[in-house]
Amino acid sequence: IWEKREEEWEREKVARDRLMSEVLAGRQRQIQEKMKLNRRAQEESIKYREQLIRELEEAKEGTRQEKEQEEEQQRARRRELQAQVEHSLREEEGQQEGSAQQPLEKLERQEGEQGWPSRVRSHLGPPGT
Repeated sequence: IWEKREEEWEREKVARDRLMSEVLAGRQRQIQEKMKLNRRAQEESIKYREQLIRELEEAKEGTRQEKEQEEEQQRARRRELQAQVEHSLREEEGQQEGSAQQPLEKLERQEGEQGWPSRVRSHLGPPGT
């Protein structure tokens, strides 16, 4: 009777060991699958992060270029306005000089029409001397 009992215990032990091995193998497969999924998720996360970084850098570069263009346009506008101001000032100075020159030119014309000015004639004396 003890032999039968020992054989039965041995069969039960073998069955328990086999069942435990199957459970452990199944659990190991689950863990490996979970690790594989986690690895994929990490890779996707890294790719997504890298993509976000690239997009952020592109946005920063675009903003920098826009700012640079705006600054250049402002400098160009300032140069244009400065040129307009200088041109206006030159025209104004030219008109003022022209205004100041007009009486002098008028006087010279009148003297030319009359001949030598009387002061010059008096210094030279009567004609023919």
